[in-house]
Amino acid sequence: MRGIILAAFVLLATGGAVGAERAKPVQRFVCLFDKHISPETDGISHKSPLTYEFTVDGTGQAFAVGKNIYPVRVVVGDRAVTFLEELASGAVQTTTINPNGKAVHSRHTILFGRFVPSQYYGTCK
Repeated sequence: MRGIILAAFVLLATGGAVGAERAKPVQRFVCLFDKHISPETDGISHKSPLTYEFTVDGTGQAFAVGKNIYPVRVVVGDRAVTFLEELASGAVQTTTINPNGKAVHSRHTILFGRFVPSQYYGTCK
């Protein structure tokens, strides 16, 4: 799995093509977050696993795929790739994946004027 994630980082960072005329390959990350923590939980919970899928198309545009498909920003670094969803409230949700496939998903949600933060831990392939 580490090799697949590392190859995806290289393709995202370089565009996956030698010449500008070649189309960039589509990258797909399927994530399972089976550990969860929030102010309401007493330690790490394993209830209600969360799944996310992210796709980066041939133009470099990133999308989260679930019940709907919506655009997200992608930030590619030399140690991780992060998908950033900007919510209408001004809060954000982020998913960061390292080359080994380990991942963290952070929700900074605001409901009825209150912060409802939570964080999930898992893996992506």
